[in-house]
Amino acid sequence: MTTQKTLIKADCWLFSNLLREGRFSVPWYQRYYDWKTNQVQELLLDIKEAVKEKRDCYFLGTVIFVEEEPGHWKINDGQQRMITFSLTCAALCRKFAHETSDSQREGMALRILFDLDQNMACSLDNAQSYTSRISPQRDDVVWYQQMIRGNAIGTNGTITSAWRIIDEFIASQKPEESEEYFDFLLQKLEIACLKVPPEVDPNAVYETINCRGKRLEDLDLIRNYIYSHFNADQDSERKDSVHENLENIHTFFSGRAGSERASQYMRCHLQSIFGFLRKDSFYRDVRKAIANQTQESSELAAEYVHRLTEKVADRKSLCLFAETIIASNPNPDFTRAFNIDCRKTNSKRNLVVFLQELRGYTVTQPLVFALLTAYLSETDNLQKKQVAEIVHKNLSRLTTFVLRTAFVAPKFEPSHFEAEFSDFAKKITWEEEIPDKKFAEFLLDCDRQNYSVLNDSNFRKAISEMNMRGGNKIKQLLMGINRHHQRGSQILNDRQLTVEHILPKSDRHWGSWEGFYEMDPSEWINRIGNLTLLGRGEDRPGDKGNANFTKKKEFYKDSTLIITRQLADCEEWSPKQIKRRQADMAKCAVKVWRFTP
Repeated sequence: MTTQKTLIKADCWLFSNLLREGRFSVPWYQRYYDWKTNQVQELLLDIKEAVKEKRDCYFLGTVIFVEEEPGHWKINDGQQRMITFSLTCAALCRKFAHETSDSQREGMALRILFDLDQNMACSLDNAQSYTSRISPQRDDVVWYQQMIRGNAIGTNGTITSAWRIIDEFIASQKPEESEEYFDFLLQKLEIACLKVPPEVDPNAVYETINCRGKRLEDLDLIRNYIYSHFNADQDSERKDSVHENLENIHTFFSGRAGSERASQYMRCHLQSIFGFLRKDSFYRDVRKAIANQTQESSELAAEYVHRLTEKVADRKSLCLFAETIIASNPNPDFTRAFNIDCRKTNSKRNLVVFLQELRGYTVTQPLVFALLTAYLSETDNLQKKQVAEIVHKNLSRLTTFVLRTAFVAPKFEPSHFEAEFSDFAKKITWEEEIPDKKFAEFLLDCDRQNYSVLNDSNFRKAISEMNMRGGNKIKQLLMGINRHHQRGSQILNDRQLTVEHILPKSDRHWGSWEGFYEMDPSEWINRIGNLTLLGRGEDRPGDKGNANFTKKKEFYKDSTLIITRQLADCEEWSPKQIKRRQADMAKCAVKVWRFTP
């Protein structure tokens, strides 16, 4: 049988050697350089970690070239990596030339960047006359040529933004760090290269590589990293156990929004173990956290990740997160048991209320998870009740801080609290006793750095003077106030409620609202005192009902919500009435979201 030669040639190269093989250009139909600064930063830091860990290689994926003529290739896929690599070499070259006087490494970098004979003497000072090995897309050419020649550049464009990140990164290194980093780039950075002859459609090759199967996500990368700790034959039992644990997580979430929920769970759980893990570099931060715990030996590392997978795959933890913490209807068996243990069964501020109030604030998940896990893990019945009481107190404090902040702040910014919340969740996980006073002090410290809403007078004053927009925020405030006044009411689902403006939003109704004559009604429509709630199925006023307050009261008097029903007792509706109602609501809000140090 005759062996058919393949048309596409595949080889693995050191990236530095590949560039020295010829010249490369980005075809006119390819997009411009478009890596964002965070992607550039990710690659630089990832390689830095590889250098620190003294890895044997760093694999940078696959590039696809189409031969245009001997020694000249068009880049069909991989221009972002090739240009980023070359710019990194250019920044290092400039450092070797102007700061460390390392002419040997300067020459090596220049031979990567420019089409130069390997034995030719060269220097960055003469780079204006050299021919570059890479030609980017036409709009990027001028900037690129200036950067690799060590010239000053402007600040216009994505490629110049990438250069600033690279330049700052290299400039921050000590001379010996730059040398080690450069040597790693030359000797350890590998890339797979597919060379496609002109008669084969390179785009078909590209689509096959990039559009078949699914892109590796953070969880896949973490999974592969964990598997890398098990190579020896004697690890077969633990390997099977680790694989089963990771599969259990995948199976559990497969019917619950899949990888998105699994990733959310993993980040929540791992932050309660390791502290803050950035969302945009989750995999790398997890890898670093595991590496910090497993430096002594490979055997200890294998045992550690084995125990870690058992912990995150624990069925109770999975159910706690999916069925209680993020569920729209929290697990009734769990919440009932918790409320009984902390003696808050009939309380208006029990676990179900806390979970409902915090559901929209994912930044709180590691703290809630750590607190409820501490309760769940306690086996002594008497001690479990004591733990439940402390957990309840801390959840009350947390919801008070988060909701008071959300009500007062123009926009609730999770980034203001994410690192602090996750790091404190780690403290809860690892301390022998659940922090009580320390938890209060922690939240007070967070508050001092932001809006000082835990001061009752500050909070009451802000609420009594506010306009408020945003349906979810308004609902939370009004639901809490209604719950405080309404006896024996069931916990309301915010999805079954709508926000009602007593003075209508539409200016076509304002003419018949006598209380606002000689006033600008638009200044009052979003005042908290002008807002209330209507339940599902309750009549909406509509055009006829909005004609004046007298007609509108007819729709309010039969409402199931007391804060709406009370409006029927008002004689008129005016700015004076709105101010009085808002002041009362502010006093009530302080009582509802009381902070106990």
